[in-house]
Amino acid sequence: MVDGPRERLINSAIHLVRRNGLAGTGIAELLEHSKTARRSIYMHFPRGKDELIETSTRAAGTVMSATIARLTASDDPAQSIEAFVRMWRSILADSDFTAGCPVVAAALGGSEAQSAPAAAAAVFRDWERLISAQLVRLGVPTARADSLATMTIGSVEGAIVLAIASRSLQPLERTQLHLTELVEHDVQVAAAR
Repeated sequence: MVDGPRERLINSAIHLVRRNGLAGTGIAELLEHSKTARRSIYMHFPRGKDELIETSTRAAGTVMSATIARLTASDDPAQSIEAFVRMWRSILADSDFTAGCPVVAAALGGSEAQSAPAAAAAVFRDWERLISAQLVRLGVPTARADSLATMTIGSVEGAIVLAIASRSLQPLERTQLHLTELVEHDVQVAAAR
């Protein structure tokens, strides 16, 4: 089944924002990439680019939330981190270090789309909730699990930015190593209680 104009615009926004950021993603590029008519934007997104970016940020977040939920369903948070980082290493290598996280781009793009940072914040909170829930399930106290979840998201997202800037996977590899050590320690401490 072929996506309609609304879905094509959302998918194009995700694709272009992750490669070009919000400032580099204009209406003309969105229309060309999505192969939609100009009226489609305002028919499906009455607030224009702002609403499209907000919607696409939430859509990208939902897809990643499903991935994180699948990864955190296990009782091995180190393995979850390793799989998440492996996914990002593959995305970066396959895109020749041009495809970053569209949610980070939305978080930084408030001057281009006023509602984008709030949408990104909601997505990040959902990711943190999923990671924290895995750790709490393994006995890590809630406050500590919440803190570790925030650090995990911040560290991996920051490592993605560093990897793009340096055109190297090393920042992700280093981040994975130390996040894994940290969560393994906390799970061991929780198990010893």
